[in-house]
Amino acid sequence: MLEWLTAGVTVFITVILFAVILGLALYLSPKRDYFVKSQVYECGIFPVAEISNFNIRFFIIAIIFTLFDIEAVFLYPWAVDFKGLGMLGVIEMFLFLFLVFVGWIYAYKKGALEWQ
Repeated sequence: MLEWLTAGVTVFITVILFAVILGLALYLSPKRDYFVKSQVYECGIFPVAEISNFNIRFFIIAIIFTLFDIEAVFLYPWAVDFKGLGMLGVIEMFLFLFLVFVGWIYAYKKGALEWQ
């Protein structure tokens, strides 16, 4: 029980310290708004044209790629310890691959993988 009390006190102190530091920063920071502060700034060069919005498909493709990349990362440790995991490890990995495949089918059915 002492461990939980110690962890609770630590979390409480952390939250209080965070709130105090954030409050002081908001209270003491200067609040001067001017034109240059509101301008877009990229790589030290001011933009010469209007900002165009990106198509949401770029982000969807990136998220799907990341999900399948993480899936591939989980396959490496499984392949290294394939014999040590036994039949339960094989069943769990095939269940994992099945769920990833269902996710891929869902993304395909929704048209997330088609580029227009």
